[in-house]
Amino acid sequence: MSAVQLKVLSWNLHGLVWPLSKDPRGRMDRVSAKVRELAPDIVLLQEVWLASYAERLSSAFRPDWSPLCVRRRGGGPKGGLLIFVGASAGWAALCAPEFHAFAASAPAWRIWEGDGLAGKGVLTVELGRGERRINVVNAHLQSQYSGHDYSEVREAQLGELAKVVSKIHPSVPAIVAGDLNTDAREPLYSHIAALGTDLTAETRQLSNGGTTANPRDGLPEWIDYVVAANLGAWPVSIDLELVANQSADVPYSDHSGLFCVIRLTLK
Repeated sequence: MSAVQLKVLSWNLHGLVWPLSKDPRGRMDRVSAKVRELAPDIVLLQEVWLASYAERLSSAFRPDWSPLCVRRRGGGPKGGLLIFVGASAGWAALCAPEFHAFAASAPAWRIWEGDGLAGKGVLTVELGRGERRINVVNAHLQSQYSGHDYSEVREAQLGELAKVVSKIHPSVPAIVAGDLNTDAREPLYSHIAALGTDLTAETRQLSNGGTTANPRDGLPEWIDYVVAANLGAWPVSIDLELVANQSADVPYSDHSGLFCVIRLTLK
């Protein structure tokens, strides 16, 4: 058995344009500086909708992190999902990343909500370092909007996410992370727990806080997660730090980043 330490950052960057976001380019630059400060091995980003945002981040991270995504027509990352892999830790992609678009979605005609047009889904890639293998799964699920209950859509998407994870060989550990838009107090949280070990659970229970700056009904919501799948093969421990925000544009996003130092014992 051998110990492996993995530093993972998952973060919804609220990558919207003006006037919905007052300073998106400045926020991307502040995010880049924070990522360099934290120096994660793997970065999983959500809501990087535009090709210009992806390139701005990639330029800021070169040559220390390499970007991985599947591009849509126009050059932006499909589903707004982008993964960066740090060079210093020695991990490298063993194959091209794959994107699974959710079959379940909100109606596209509700353009004021955006989700139906966003093409949300799951981005996966297998990484290797020597003989070690690990799968990384980056996901962004349907948002909830006032006046419309999308719990059935999210439940179907959680089922699709589970199918993606189930295709990973059980001997290979997997980190499943992202904005799952499901509060830990909702019944649908059971689908998240079924994916593996929720590495955010202890911090969430101790803090009684949330991961979004714009909670519904004024109550803190914990809707961003890092989950360890295929845990039977590898004991795990974690230190978790929230990269907090004052508001949607101050200083980074409307979501807190989840910075995890994960220690695995691989057989």
